Amino acid sequence: MILRLALKKGGIIMGNYSISKKKVEGHATYHLKDNKQKMSFSLALDIGNWGYSLKVKGKEVFYVPESFEKYIKAGGLGGGSPLMAPFANRIDREYYFFEGKKYLLNGELGNFLRTSPTNFPIHGLLSHDTRWEVVKTNTSDSTGAAITSRMEFYKYPDLMAQFPFAHVHEVTYRLKGGKLECATKITNVGNSNMPVHFGYHPYFLPDGPREQWTLHVAARQHWVVPPELIPSGELEPAEQCLPGCTGTLPLGDTYIDAGFTDLIRDADGLAHFWVAGQKHKVEVAFGPEFTTAVCFAPLKWQYVCIEPQTGPTNAFNLKHEGKIPSLRVLAPGDTFQGSYWFIPTGY
Repeated sequence: MILRLALKKGGIIMGNYSISKKKVEGHATYHLKDNKQKMSFSLALDIGNWGYSLKVKGKEVFYVPESFEKYIKAGGLGGGSPLMAPFANRIDREYYFFEGKKYLLNGELGNFLRTSPTNFPIHGLLSHDTRWEVVKTNTSDSTGAAITSRMEFYKYPDLMAQFPFAHVHEVTYRLKGGKLECATKITNVGNSNMPVHFGYHPYFLPDGPREQWTLHVAARQHWVVPPELIPSGELEPAEQCLPGCTGTLPLGDTYIDAGFTDLIRDADGLAHFWVAGQKHKVEVAFGPEFTTAVCFAPLKWQYVCIEPQTGPTNAFNLKHEGKIPSLRVLAPGDTFQGSYWFIPTGY
């Protein structure tokens, strides 16, 4: 109660760090600041717990839509760093399998997106959900500025109809020492096993012309896909798919929409992907729980996406068909936890 009152009065400030709450275009937003690093992060709670802005010295790291209204009206993702859960990217039909059972998707409920030209379900159920709640905030010089939001998935029939596995989804964003951590916790509160497959879809806008943008892919293998972008289960060397990508790849006029795995990790288990512009660089460091990265650099729009995922696109059905060896599964009462980090430099 004391914490909520403090936020309503304009925020909490502890040393270098602060958290504030305000209305933006009629939506509840939360703002984490690191005054020493001149870094800030903004979260729109009732738009899918959407991290919509990350700034360093007043300069935007994310590609940001013109307004909340346009973002919501468009109905897709399209900016910031939205969540894709309880499935990441496409499912290749109107149903999926888990442990030999077939689960149907109901498009008439209107809580998932579709992608042309295949019309496949895409990007999960939660990216625009209004029912997230902030359950904890914290600021200190030792721990930074942090906010935890919760989605009690099992309480909502329209969600359970699509994914009937009772669970609680929590996301903690932590701004500290020039980095933004995104930590995800999923708890199985049901009485049966549940599959875990989710990801995030951050959009970055490097500075300078696209001809000067460069990309680094920290992976050894690429998921082979047909034109409809559903992995076949086959793998090929990342360099065969995108020559030069494991070094410093100039984007130029190259269109990229590719998934990678067998990530190259440092001694701490982190895989370091990055995109750079003329001066600005943003690194996405994948923790061990994130095993697939989708890199998307379209020609039509001026942004680059580096998407952490816990498995390949269409993982439920690929596992059922024997095309991938494993799928992360949570037993009743068990919890998944995983993190990745944004590390911007040169701003």
